[in-house]
Amino acid sequence: MQRPLRILIVSNMLPSADAPQYGVFVARQAAALEQAGCVVELVGLERRATGRAGSAGKYAGLRREGAHVANRMRPDVVLGHYLVPTARVARRAARVAGASYVLVAHGGDVGHLERSRPLRLATRRALAGAARVIAVSQPLADRLTAVCPGVEPVVVDTGVDRVRFRPGAGDATAFGPAPSRPLVVQVGNLIERKNPERLARAVQRLRAEAGGGELWIAGDGPLAERLRGFDHVRLLGAVAPERIPDLLRAADAAALVALSEGYGLGAIEAVACGVPLVVSRTAPVAHELPETAAVRVDPADEDAILAGLRAALRLERDDPAGQAVADRHADVVQARRLLDVLEAAASRP
Repeated sequence: MQRPLRILIVSNMLPSADAPQYGVFVARQAAALEQAGCVVELVGLERRATGRAGSAGKYAGLRREGAHVANRMRPDVVLGHYLVPTARVARRAARVAGASYVLVAHGGDVGHLERSRPLRLATRRALAGAARVIAVSQPLADRLTAVCPGVEPVVVDTGVDRVRFRPGAGDATAFGPAPSRPLVVQVGNLIERKNPERLARAVQRLRAEAGGGELWIAGDGPLAERLRGFDHVRLLGAVAPERIPDLLRAADAAALVALSEGYGLGAIEAVACGVPLVVSRTAPVAHELPETAAVRVDPADEDAILAGLRAALRLERDDPAGQAVADRHADVVQARRLLDVLEAAASRP
């Protein structure tokens, strides 16, 4: 009997007690690979409340830790999440183990390469040495190929946990006082790219029309103080990942109206919970979602977001077509696709 594939995963994003949603998709993917029968070890950086995970010192530490674990574990393949700067960490770990490595591009990392020629030059060797490069969406794969000619990514997303993210009843009071309805929920950090202020203004206008309504946001970040100026916005802070499905199920509509996304897995998670969704039409995931489950809008247009909210609130919950899309993107399905890539990489001479 062939022994299980041994995989070392390195990532610059891992969840912690301070930031439980930070890189949770990496941890979930590791669990799905273990469920598929692999031996997996995970090395990465956590974001602490007192500082940034991306400092030069922490990345140097990640590089050392990755090499140490690779030397001890002797993986068959190293999987590196994010190109900048984790690609070089994965490359070194693979060299220590005498193994191949595979890199995963998520979005922001490709944006860094698009904006910085020095970063492209610094990352080029690691990209060229990878047995395979994965992108979490086809538009992202196209962008990476444009900025790094010769790179031909395969598309595999990290997948949604269909055991947890499924239709059902949600209890809003588990998160505080009962909300004024309709309740709109957004999951994501309070940063400009996630577009929470424009969404807050759209919900404010919806509230005036409907005679009530609230926006709840699960996440934290630099825009928190500005958002506290809206009396209809409830900031939940960092919500434990296992509680996110119940929060989504408690909503009348979910929103993911980010100005840019590498893929937009949160949209699939909302649809998987059966919640009508308003989604940015610029998010790659938007084009996979049926109109019976999600309304696509221009994220830069507040009027469009408002119209999208109105339309989403008219949609039926637990849309069968939306559930079928979520099934296709289940983490166990995507892990099997990823495992095919990793097994092929490990067999390279």
